[in-house]
Amino acid sequence: MAALWRAVALVVILAVTATGSLLVLASPSRAEILSEQSYLGKPVVGLVIEYQDYVSAKDIYGNLVGVEALGSAVSTTADLGLGMWSVRFNKPLSEESATDLAIRLRKDPRIKKIYLDHLLTKPSALPSPILSNLKPSSAPSGLKAADAWSASSPLSPKVRLTWSAPARLNGGLLWGYRVSQYDSATKTWKVLLTNSKSKTTAATISKTLTVAETSKFKVAAVTKTSSGKFMAVSAYSSIASIKVTAAPRAPMLQSSGQITSANPIVSWLSQTSFQKGGLTTSYLVTATATGRPSLTCSTSSNSCSLSGLQAQTKYTVVVTATNAKGSSSSNPVSETVDPLYSEQWYLTSEYGINIEPAWKITKGNPSVVVAVLDTGITAHPDLDENVVAGYDFILSESNSRDFQPGRDADPTDPGDYSTSGSEASSWHGTHVAGIVAASGNSIGITGVAPLVSISPIRVLGVNGGTESDIAAGINWAIGVPISGVPLNRNVAKVINLSIGSEVFSTCGKSSPTQVAIDASKQRNITIVTSAGNDDKNARESYPGNCSGNITIGATGYFGDRASYSNHSAWDPRYEAYFGVDISAPGGDLYEDEDLPAGGGIISTLNDGERTIGDPTYASEVGTSMASPIAAGVLALMYSIRPNLTEDEAWEILRTTAKPFAPGSTCDDLLATVILTDGSEYETGYCGAGIIDAGAALEALLSLN
Repeated sequence: MAALWRAVALVVILAVTATGSLLVLASPSRAEILSEQSYLGKPVVGLVIEYQDYVSAKDIYGNLVGVEALGSAVSTTADLGLGMWSVRFNKPLSEESATDLAIRLRKDPRIKKIYLDHLLTKPSALPSPILSNLKPSSAPSGLKAADAWSASSPLSPKVRLTWSAPARLNGGLLWGYRVSQYDSATKTWKVLLTNSKSKTTAATISKTLTVAETSKFKVAAVTKTSSGKFMAVSAYSSIASIKVTAAPRAPMLQSSGQITSANPIVSWLSQTSFQKGGLTTSYLVTATATGRPSLTCSTSSNSCSLSGLQAQTKYTVVVTATNAKGSSSSNPVSETVDPLYSEQWYLTSEYGINIEPAWKITKGNPSVVVAVLDTGITAHPDLDENVVAGYDFILSESNSRDFQPGRDADPTDPGDYSTSGSEASSWHGTHVAGIVAASGNSIGITGVAPLVSISPIRVLGVNGGTESDIAAGINWAIGVPISGVPLNRNVAKVINLSIGSEVFSTCGKSSPTQVAIDASKQRNITIVTSAGNDDKNARESYPGNCSGNITIGATGYFGDRASYSNHSAWDPRYEAYFGVDISAPGGDLYEDEDLPAGGGIISTLNDGERTIGDPTYASEVGTSMASPIAAGVLALMYSIRPNLTEDEAWEILRTTAKPFAPGSTCDDLLATVILTDGSEYETGYCGAGIIDAGAALEALLSLN
């Protein structure tokens, strides 16, 4: 597959000289000490040890052999599977200190390799500028907030802020303005714009507004010295408030099947103030049938009684919500879809995955398991019936936050909120799982493969995850025996890794992750990985840049690369782009477009911030959303052809992919490459195309 054409990641063998500098060192008589070159400087949480083939890893007392050389530095040890063992330190160490400990171990002839295990944390926020002794200006004055809503974008509220420049600059030069908005959920002010770098005394706000809620804003002035070396920020202006409104959202019909009775009662979900656009809203129900006059009824509630319909005639029913700023209509009643199906553009739109022809062949088989390696999962009525046993592989109790020491059989996500800021829990694993296999049960959404099984495997915690935990999760998912952990009775056919490193990372051929991926390929299990969300070369993002997995880029509603999605990089050897193998809808943020789910990917979620709350649904964007779409399509394929090889599955996905939007970046940079075996291979900036589920399953049926 395309992943095999990635450049081999650099691996350096480390030793520390008397001066403390790092050298490349290889000695055939001693264990290798390995670390990914790009991880230098990141916290090292422990070591991963591989023993010689003839060595039993544990002594007669059950202790890991050789580890006594590390003394009190070790807190715990754990089996990763495939002959690899994790040795965790009591506290994270520097690369140099960890290497010193590894050097103690490399003298033991029973040890073959030692791999430094890093904590792959999210990068911290950039530090605030250091303010100088420059005296701040006076505060801006006269701040006003006006409704800037436009009929061209009726569902999107906008506010136009205007103010007057500070009366006194106090020796500085006006550089720009800082705009902040009050967050009612966290009861804190959040900076929307640090420095406008413009003297313009106006700003338009849209993305952070919530319809039907009062928004509050304040503005400060940013000044600098003539040299540009020093800066100052003034006090804030007085607060300006405004309640934003918009056109109503489309009502969600709750009737099932076509209307056939003469006097039916049509009902829909009661709309919240947000869904009503913050304004008084009325509803018009329209019933139409071929050869019959249309009939209507109107109301201000969430149900309406139609009369005068012809009995036994199938009528299509639409409910239209109207307020002072516009109207929105429901999708026609359908017998086969869940209430939020109309929001799932990624399944059926022009640049969606063409799911309905695939569903005519299969909606999945419960014997096919998709392992979701993520933050864990929360209970959800749209998921519960499809979830089979999973596991929690987070070794660090502080990173796990589940108040259970080490690994355990409960993959429940306790929340990954930040204690140092206002960042709420993401419930990332729940959202990803719903994209794959939310049930077709007349509530919420429908997953890509609504009848397959989900095994939630928890490898990401409060501060991210470690490579050793991720490798252990992969190994357990594919059925590798791991000491101290029950054997997995629900071996995965597909593994989803919606994980991406935000800073340059590599995946070396001896890394625990690559060893685990190699083992999955040998077992004919397919791993899909997200390409990453940093608008950069996908070959710099772990674990998508490992070899043997399928790396998924993200496209938006209009069939081009999502603005954030990592992309392929130019390879002069083949005169083509490599890195992203194929793309799938991941959604994008469209400022002035009225799109289903706002152009994002709607899926299952939880409404809790610091503790598990109630099940809900939400729209998110990312290659994290594109990857499970691919995993779901693969699960459908394996549902009708369980013995399909991993290479055959990739070949079908690649050759049946639908084109990107004509004239788009992805379309323009496609190229046909001739490989060393003489075969032709089309790839490009965003991979081979957009996954087409219907075409893939049709092609699968035609295989001999």
